[in-house]
Amino acid sequence: MKKFEAVRHWTTEFSKHGCFNHINHIMAFDEWQGWASCKALQTLLPYDVKNLNGKFVEFVEQKPSQDYSAVAYEEYIFESGKVPTRNQSWHDLFGAFIWCLFPQTKAKINQLHYNDIKTHGTKERTKQRNALTLFDECGVVLATKNQTLLSALREHRWRDAFVEMRNLWFDKSEQGVATYNFGHANYEMLTNPFIGLTGKWLVLDTSAEISSLPLNVQYRLIDERLCQQLENGVLNDNSNMSPLPLLGIPGWYDKNIDDSFYDNQEYFRPKRG
Repeated sequence: MKKFEAVRHWTTEFSKHGCFNHINHIMAFDEWQGWASCKALQTLLPYDVKNLNGKFVEFVEQKPSQDYSAVAYEEYIFESGKVPTRNQSWHDLFGAFIWCLFPQTKAKINQLHYNDIKTHGTKERTKQRNALTLFDECGVVLATKNQTLLSALREHRWRDAFVEMRNLWFDKSEQGVATYNFGHANYEMLTNPFIGLTGKWLVLDTSAEISSLPLNVQYRLIDERLCQQLENGVLNDNSNMSPLPLLGIPGWYDKNIDDSFYDNQEYFRPKRG
């Protein structure tokens, strides 16, 4: 399977894929003409966001000479509210987008990292920090009450989930499923999608009727409920997340309109016995 190669120049050509529809709608991302400054990114925050240490969240330029470890990065954000952001970095651009879309959840993740570091030290990463990082980078939120579809995903019955139940991914009813990307690394890799690209899904037991609301309202409600889930310990370890082949999500990638796309068992792998 192909490995990821980052797009090295500014373009939004990739934003035609359905996985970018939400940020195109909320941020007009498909109309951007170049890299945004930290000040420009700041204007995308829905309100004056504070972290859970009472500091206002602010995107600040990270110079090439600055190199934060994972620990120093989380500590710096919690203690100062400042989010180091590299110029011309897809990873950091989309990281800023996620702060703007999920401010409560991002602040909660940062607080959980900080508290974990202070409690357990830095010699070994705990299960909680591993889970938080995985979700932060690669998470996808599924809002649904449909246990049949969730069972198909957990059991890697990909054709059942993506082909036989394809209509449910567009169904704004209790039995439908509404999909929200959380992982900023997902967005980065979707700029140049490749077979093998996989995220981790986490479910919110919420009716997909939420997707009939204005998109900014959907994100506010999902953010509130997701933050509460984290407070309740949903990411104390990896057990509540499952693999999700991102290019298989109906509506996210044009080529999956053809059912034969799902025949590739190197990508849509059966569950191990």
